[in-house]
Amino acid sequence: MLISLVINCDTRPERSSVDKMFSGVVNEDFLTDGLFNKIKFFEGFDLEVIMYVDEHLPIPEETLNYIRSLATTVVIRKHTEEHLFNDLNYVRALQMATGDIIRHFDQDTAAFTGSKESVDFLIGLLDKYAYVSYPSHWSPIAVKDDSFNYRWASTRFFMCKKETLNFPEIVKCLTDYEYFCQAYSPSRICPWLEHVLGLIADSNVFYPPIETEKYSIFSWGSYDKYILRRLNELPYEEIKKFVYEKKIQYPVDLFV
Repeated sequence: MLISLVINCDTRPERSSVDKMFSGVVNEDFLTDGLFNKIKFFEGFDLEVIMYVDEHLPIPEETLNYIRSLATTVVIRKHTEEHLFNDLNYVRALQMATGDIIRHFDQDTAAFTGSKESVDFLIGLLDKYAYVSYPSHWSPIAVKDDSFNYRWASTRFFMCKKETLNFPEIVKCLTDYEYFCQAYSPSRICPWLEHVLGLIADSNVFYPPIETEKYSIFSWGSYDKYILRRLNELPYEEIKKFVYEKKIQYPVDLFV
């Protein structure tokens, strides 16, 4: 079984904390130590690594060489303000995946585990669910919000079987919002990939409970340089203590 690890990144100017929606943490570490972190999470599995970079600022040559030494495929696309640029970048990256199982990460999401069995557990959930996303305080949903009449598959972290992704339908929903609304009747106007995925899958999306004893998947609500590098070198017992002390907050953020 081949796993396609798909990571969407960008090179916006660095930002140490979340400001608002669509303005998350950005750090060059995510291109290097973040890449290593996600590969390490799947240690012991047959893996292809696809890294797709929305380039705002040029990538330093040393950083690019490191990325190429670890990733199977590296795509660097100069940033444009095209309509839906971010969602279309996600689609372009996912379309390159050839594995049986696809795991998608945003660059500011980190993942740690102490055993291969924890990853096997997540894979096993795909026999029941179309998408499995990040651990949530509100499992089996992302967050309690009655204004939504469906579940979405968060691009921060989701996994699915390759055949789940119906790309013609996904692109049609993204580019023809009138069709999307008529076909799926979303209760809120959220014309983004993660919402399209969930609705096409008839909300068959599962957010497992937070079980830091086994694994930790979270996004950075704030970040200081080199934290990922230090954590990547620690045994999981030490990482678990770090996560417990900092606490994963709404919806899946960890603040340092």
